[in-house]
Amino acid sequence: MNTPQINNPRTLLLTALLLAFSLPLAAQETAQSAQPAAPVQVISAEARAVVERMSAYLRTLKTFQIEGLSSRDELTALGYKVQNNERSLLTVSRQDNKLRSEVTGDIRNRTFIYDGDRLTIYSPDDAVFARVDAPDSLPKLIGGLLNAGIEMPMIDVLYQAGAGNLMEDVRGGVLLGESSINGVACYHLAFRQATIDWQLWVEKGARPLPCRIVITTRYEVGDPQYQTTLRWNLQPKIDSSTFVFTPPKGVNEIPFNDPASLKEVTGGGDR
Repeated sequence: MNTPQINNPRTLLLTALLLAFSLPLAAQETAQSAQPAAPVQVISAEARAVVERMSAYLRTLKTFQIEGLSSRDELTALGYKVQNNERSLLTVSRQDNKLRSEVTGDIRNRTFIYDGDRLTIYSPDDAVFARVDAPDSLPKLIGGLLNAGIEMPMIDVLYQAGAGNLMEDVRGGVLLGESSINGVACYHLAFRQATIDWQLWVEKGARPLPCRIVITTRYEVGDPQYQTTLRWNLQPKIDSSTFVFTPPKGVNEIPFNDPASLKEVTGGGDR
């Protein structure tokens, strides 16, 4: 299966991130043979070291919960740039092959539950839910969601924690210094890709977790930004109901939008 490209600010949390890594040392631009070589842009050794430590640590996590407080800019038809806010809560049990993701915000409210066999998507705003057969592993599920264009909060965190390549399209990156996010000492990094700039704050010390991401889309009117601040719980309370969906009274089941199952969307490949 082809590795999906994660370069859409609406689904990218770490261009990203989050969430097995195989990071190149630097991304380069190569001119056509008839033209002079383009300037090479590289990731500094300090920035690369922080990202590699973060990536390695994320791979060790088996059970975790992430709360994300996010905002995204939207340009209205009248030319106003407005900010939409949302809260996401992602609970993952990698050893049990299950996840639950909930989002509440200005634009939409959604719940996603994966029990290892099926994916359930619940829309409380519409009082409906849909179920679809899903791949038999989290990496395959994540790849299928990305390929199908299904937007799930913090899906890129899972992608990067399993099989991502954070540096794939990066042209340059630097360690700016140190900063504090909600009282947590962090390294502050900045990266550039073809059409977006993104910043990453990574916790210092024994838990190199991503704490904040800011993504700026260049070449669009107003240079809209997406930003999210993450709070991690590495010992979440998980019970028998966490990965089970029980429809509330008055909520109806509807067919999944895509006639193909999520298994078919993924192409059945391993990662």
